[in-house]
Order: sequence, then C-alpha cells, then structure tokens
Amino acid sequence: MTTLRRRAAAVLPAALIATALALPGATARADETPQQLLSPAEAAATWAVGKLTDDTHASADHGLTADIVMGLAATGTAGSTAERATDWLAANAGDYIHRGNPDAVNAGGTAKLALVAAIEHRDLSDFGGHDLTGLLLDRVQDTGRFSDAGPAGDMSNQFTQSLGVLALARTAEGAPGSTVEFLASTRCADGGYPLSLRRNPDRCTSDTDSTGMAVQALLAVGRTADAAPGLDWLEAQQQENGGWGYNAASAANSNSTALAVQALAGGGRDAAAERGTAWLRGVQVGCSAVAADRGAVGYMEPVADGMALRATAQVIPALAGVALGDIDGAGGAAETAPVACGPGEGGDGGGDSTVGGAGGAAAGGADAGGADVTAGGADGGADGGLDGGSEGGADSGTDTGGSGDDATVGASDGATGDQGASGGPGDTDGSDTSGTATSGTVTAGGAAAGGLTPDGGLANTGANPVPLVAAAAMLLAAGSGVYLLARQRRRGALRP
Repeated sequence: MTTLRRRAAAVLPAALIATALALPGATARADETPQQLLSPAEAAATWAVGKLTDDTHASADHGLTADIVMGLAATGTAGSTAERATDWLAANAGDYIHRGNPDAVNAGGTAKLALVAAIEHRDLSDFGGHDLTGLLLDRVQDTGRFSDAGPAGDMSNQFTQSLGVLALARTAEGAPGSTVEFLASTRCADGGYPLSLRRNPDRCTSDTDSTGMAVQALLAVGRTADAAPGLDWLEAQQQENGGWGYNAASAANSNSTALAVQALAGGGRDAAAERGTAWLRGVQVGCSAVAADRGAVGYMEPVADGMALRATAQVIPALAGVALGDIDGAGGAAETAPVACGPGEGGDGGGDSTVGGAGGAAAGGADAGGADVTAGGADGGADGGLDGGSEGGADSGTDTGGSGDDATVGASDGATGDQGASGGPGDTDGSDTSGTATSGTVTAGGAAAGGLTPDGGLANTGANPVPLVAAAAMLLAAGSGVYLLARQRRRGALRP
C-alpha cells in the first residue's frame, strides 16, 4: 500500500508581498505561512462521517454508504462508524441485490457488497442472510462475464466485471480464471478499457473510469502484464493540470482522477499518481473555509455542495494512496481523526484564497486547482463543466451511477462514490441512478449519456474572498501589468 503525500509550493515575488502588506487594512504578515490540511485523506473521511444519517448510512443509499466504508478503511480511521455502516448494509443487502424483485440479481451491487464485506472481514457466505459469493458465482456466464438477472435485462458493464473480480479475489478460492480472462480480453487496441462489454473491436472506446477499475482488478489478481497497457494509457491521458476527465475531451473531475490515481498508485506509477493527488487536493475544501466544510472534496471545484459527499467518498482512497485491491478495514482507529491544519509550503490545494496560493501549485507542475494563480490564471483544472469524471460516472467500487452493477440509465459508478457519469460523482457499482451516463456507462445511478451535467452555480463553502489579494492584484495590474489573482470558483457539478 503506497501512501502518496504531496506538498504544494507557491512562490510569490517579494515585491507583491510588500505591496500587498502596504495596502490599507492589510493584516497578513510577510512571513506568515498559509495553513493547509495536515492529512487530506483523514480530513475527507472525517467530513464524510459527519454527513451520515444516524452516524450509520448515507441517506439509505447503499452504494454511497459502501463507498464511504471503503474510504474509512483506506484511511484506517472511524472503524466504529465503518462497522455500524457495514451492519446497515448487511441488514439491507436484499434491497441492493434484488432491487425490489426477488428473482432479479444486480451483479454489480452484489459485487460491491461482497468487496465491502471482505474489506471489513465479514462472512461473505452469510452477509445479512445472503450468500454473496454464491450469488456472484451463479452470475458468471460461460464466457467468464458477470451478468445481471431479471426482467430489466443485463445491464452489466466493466464496473460489474471489475468489482466481481476484486471481490472474489479476496475469497479463499479466488476469482475464477474465466472471469479474469474475460476482463483482460476486453482491452481496447490503445491499451485502455471500455465501459461496454459488447464484443465489437471496431467500437472499443477506452475511458478513464473503466480503465482505472479494470487495472485495479487485474493488479489485485497479479495480472501485471495485462494491467501495464492500461497504466500506459492512463499516463498518456493525464491532463497538464494533473487531473483526468472521463475522456480526452472532458475537463478533469475528482471521480475520474481518483480512479486513475488508485490504479497508478497500485501499479507503481508514482510520479503520475502524485500529480493526480495534487490535483485532487486542489478541489478539496481547505483550511481557509469554515470548519464544518474542511475536508470535503468537490467534483470539479473545492466546494462542499450537495454533490460533494459522493465525490469525497470516491476520492478518499486515492488521497490515501490505496488501490481497491489493497484496502483493509482491520486494525484501524475506532474514532475519526481530527481535521487538523498547520503551516504549509504554499497553498494547501484546497481552495485557500490567501497570499500563498489557493490552488497551490503542485510540486512537479500540476496546478492543484482551486484557485487561479497566474495573470488571468488557469483554473487548475478543477473548473469545467460537469462532463467530467466518468461521463456516465463510473463508481469504482460500487454503484457508479450507471457503469457498475446497477447499470440502468445512469453512469458508471466510480471507484467509490456513486458518480453519475458526466454529471458528477457516482457509485462504482453502476447502480446509482443519480448520475448521468455518458460514453455508454449506463447504470441506475445516472441519467443517460449527455443527461445531467448541471453547472450548479456558485456555492459558498464559507471561505470569504481575501480583499488583500484582490487589492494587490488591481494595484499591480495598473502599475506594471503583472498581477496575481487568487479566486475560488464555486461551481458545483451535481454528481448524484
């Protein structure tokens, strides 16, 4: 398990600092170091726990609750909450597995439950009275593909297959060879993996979320040679700001970036994974915000809005540098970790708009996002529409709003949170219908491709603009044409 830690450095000219300090009402000191989250992963986990209903579940959302459990296990914190949430999942497993029809089996949702149960060291053969292992094995076709059963037809996709392999890899018998072979065989000619499992080489379209999921599953079963082309593809798709969009044409988003980071970290591609982690920190609400919002991760901006819980849940393991196949819920602390802030080497990449940089330029070049720190500034990649992430939102662990297990008109469920495809964070199982599916990730978690991609408008996280920086920017622009503008753009990308 590799833990990736990035410290962003933002360098400001001495003249700018001096000018800013000379402005009326200035209170900052030239030697004052901006505060940043000391443990971004733990802060995100603590924030997510605070959003649970009865400290137990995420508004009765199975996929999102499962994602949060995996996130807590990845950080080794809040073990008591993870235990209660897992108990809730077990008690309500039937609703997720059968979706209201006793004859139906949602393979993706079943796989996600099985993965969580294994991570929490529960009995997969009796999880809330359900034999998850048996249910999954019964859904393996002669080809090795996991498929759904029921009147709605087979909506399984790459998230379903990857989750099934990840879950069964943790059993004593391991994942059946046919399921691993089928997964490996779906690779496109360019090295990436598609969401759709239809066999049509001429229409094999790689996407970030599906590739991130497939690579993690292959690494979990030791198929490093099969994972390598996918890792190469992910590195080639990384954007200049360090993040990833659902595809090359979409802006970077937290859910797609998280899946890519987890895959790259698991595959030993540390440099690319660290740049991606820096971008993720750029869309995390930092220490300049009100205490209640600190730690939340936005979909494309550092904002604790209505879609932040899904985005945060999926991002936590990536911030911790842990691939899905390596998460272990044993031995962690029972309680949440405090959200601690301390001196940093520049911006915390979490939206602090203070002298020193809100987006935090990532060491290694990635503008962490959050705030523009150049004359006119590049938005650090966190900005952009909502087509991001998994264009259909792959929920990498569970319900991905369309791409995972519950594939119905949604998007794929990202690695952890239910991301609804191009509209926002989704569940990795593909069952989350709250997302929007694009690129063929259709799951119950998202709307159809091209569906929900709301911009969401500006949402205040509680951090007020810093008059000092604004005034300094205006003065420098008028006097010398060189200015620094630090801004936090609060546009939410509703990720159902």
